[in-house]
Amino acid sequence: MGGKTAIITGGSRGIGRAIAEELADMGYNLVLVAKDKKRLEKTSEEIRKKYKKNMEIFPCDLSDTKDIDSFIKFCATLEIVPDVLVNNAGTFIGGSTESATLESYDKLQALNMRGIFYLTQKLLPLIRKGKEKRIVIISTVRALDHYPGGDSGAIYAISKWGLRGWARSLREEVRKYKIGVTVIYPGAVFTDIWEGTQTPKEQFITPSDIAKGIRASLSVGSQTVIEEMTIMPLVGNITE
Repeated sequence: MGGKTAIITGGSRGIGRAIAEELADMGYNLVLVAKDKKRLEKTSEEIRKKYKKNMEIFPCDLSDTKDIDSFIKFCATLEIVPDVLVNNAGTFIGGSTESATLESYDKLQALNMRGIFYLTQKLLPLIRKGKEKRIVIISTVRALDHYPGGDSGAIYAISKWGLRGWARSLREEVRKYKIGVTVIYPGAVFTDIWEGTQTPKEQFITPSDIAKGIRASLSVGSQTVIEEMTIMPLVGNITE
């Protein structure tokens, strides 16, 4: 693609789109990955028009390893060498230890943990060839403590705690390749999952604030890495 390139999962809307715009503003060419092809096409066209950067899109269900394999082949065919991988895609399914079904648990793990692990594993050989060599993982403050009112979010918290533990191990694994790993722990971000909330929109983190955090993490020198960053609403935890 020429120049520096970032792959962003869940890049068609919400936090992912905001990250895409921020990185395009920083001069990155973009590869956006998400399930919805039409939304990907619309988002990529709007960003391309605004920032004049090269764009590629790939519709992909990141809970499906066959889809991920197809994406890896796509990157190899186009000789895409990612300087930055942003693992942003994720989902929320409610459920407690007492009430959750194994189907719900497995569905959460498939995307929030297994898919991110597999994608990163398969992209590592390409990231090693990049110049900036950064992996960014969007997690949640629920990976730092229990889920408030655990009746609704225990299995979600499990997937994010697992992601946090793996990210710390990954960080140590890839230092020898001079790859930096940054994990972002956001509090409540106003996206479509919060539609209908009684809490004023102005009290939430905006997706663009998360994107600015990533910009900061990518703006340090090559000898430096911001390993973890917690971004919270000024009012504190928002749970309903």
